[in-house]
Amino acid sequence: MQRWIIATALTSVLSGLTAPALAADPGPDPGPAPETASAPVTAIALGEVRIDPRVPGRVRVNVGYLCGVAGESRSLTVSVEQRDPEDSSSVAFGSSRTAEADVICDGAQQTRQLIVQSKTVNWIPGADAVLIATVANLGATPPASSDAQRVLLTVS
Repeated sequence: MQRWIIATALTSVLSGLTAPALAADPGPDPGPAPETASAPVTAIALGEVRIDPRVPGRVRVNVGYLCGVAGESRSLTVSVEQRDPEDSSSVAFGSSRTAEADVICDGAQQTRQLIVQSKTVNWIPGADAVLIATVANLGATPPASSDAQRVLLTVS
């Protein structure tokens, strides 16, 4: 019991000595609290889509995107899929990915034209196709922004 009283008294004395000493010297002023940075804004929109008249296996897709400045790299991907209206077993599809170094994210609106090559058959003029464009940033929240549309492919 005697040890418990001595330990309690000693702890109280030491607490009393260190607490006022810390309170007397707050240290350097940290300045105003830093503002919380908002997550970089990312948006993407599909534009005009045309079949290349010289190479019917290629589609030119205009994409507009906006992404805020961030330390992480981004990627831009466009995918196109088209079913033959006369033959349901025939599907043209392809995708194109832009190199990370070519995706400019400086907070300003950007426009790119990507060429998507069909991996199977040529694109069919006058038939519907599904387009999906995505800007991905693995370090951001949300990790990606995308736009999808059903369009009628035409020859330019």
